[in-house]
Amino acid sequence: MRCMSCGHDNLPGADHCEACHASLVHEDVPLARIRSVVEQSLSRDKVQVLNPVQAVSVPDDTPLDAAIRTMRDRKIGCLLITDRAGKLSGILTERDILYKVVGKVEDPAAASVSRYMTRNPEVIRGDQLLALALQRMMVGDLRHLPLVDEQGRPERILSSRDIIGYLAFLVEGVLESEG
Repeated sequence: MRCMSCGHDNLPGADHCEACHASLVHEDVPLARIRSVVEQSLSRDKVQVLNPVQAVSVPDDTPLDAAIRTMRDRKIGCLLITDRAGKLSGILTERDILYKVVGKVEDPAAASVSRYMTRNPEVIRGDQLLALALQRMMVGDLRHLPLVDEQGRPERILSSRDIIGYLAFLVEGVLESEG
């Protein structure tokens, strides 16, 4: 019996693959197939296949209240902050606002966004693997990952929703092909 995860030929009647220990029980085959498809896609596909949305950015001297208003008006969960050269210097997220601003800042109009942003955020480029993006998001407990160009200028923003939607699409495809 051929393993759906690694392709190894096992003895007929085996419950688990001798090579990768994946289950060979018929009911578990869709799960093994899903795992295989997801692993292959993450290690093959580039971040750009998700078509992340255009980044919204503001200069680092923007008043905090204007930055928050931009996020609210644009209905976005983060704002990328740039220095004078247009390079990414930070990110302001809903989490930053909840933990650093709410109930602590007396006058948001007098405060600069640079004081409350997360400095030097994790970034990725569109030509890098999805596996790397997922790893950075998981390790850093990040909901948003900025995509930058070779000069460090923000281009797009990858969200956890983008990755979840992509994984759901892969699983749906496997289930449709199995059933």
